[in-house]
Amino acid sequence: MLKIGIDIDGVLTDEGPDHDNIWLQKMNNYFDKQIKKVEDTYQLAEAYGLQNEELNAFLEDELANIYREARPAIDACETLKELKAKNAELILITARNKEFKELTLNWLNEHDFPFDELHHNKDKAPLAVKKGIELFIEDNQSNALEISQNQIPVLVVNKYHNKNLKENNKIKRVNNWQEIRKHIFALSVDTVSNKFF
Repeated sequence: MLKIGIDIDGVLTDEGPDHDNIWLQKMNNYFDKQIKKVEDTYQLAEAYGLQNEELNAFLEDELANIYREARPAIDACETLKELKAKNAELILITARNKEFKELTLNWLNEHDFPFDELHHNKDKAPLAVKKGIELFIEDNQSNALEISQNQIPVLVVNKYHNKNLKENNKIKRVNNWQEIRKHIFALSVDTVSNKFF
């Protein structure tokens, strides 16, 4: 059985295009002004030129709504269902705070996502190793690097904040779940077919 680690935000969720994503839409409404991305970084304050106090107030008021209203990524649910049908073990590891566990579970159930475990943990690499994960799907550059350094292959979903991450024999870039599916099934045939099928 193939064990796959999967991030949620930006991987299972479709946050929208870089120039009009759900975070930016909510910020524009919250601050009642047009905010633009000023830097390609995962850190929201730096990315959108906000003071930490501003960002903290915004997150306090809007983070739950963003998590609740995010759309599922196209073909994500269908791909996970197909993987479950082939006995893959799906372990969701999100950096979301544990206070959002119930909200996250409700969102996953509402959109009919199959999974075996859900973990709220910012330090993903040690948990991936502990769980015996054989492939990870992630969009955060730092997490992808740390996980890959533990000899776990990572499919990195292309985002503005990870564009400087270079591919290597453990890191491959993907644009969508069609490409993720193709990579996983190629992996299952080439290297772990005895476990996967």
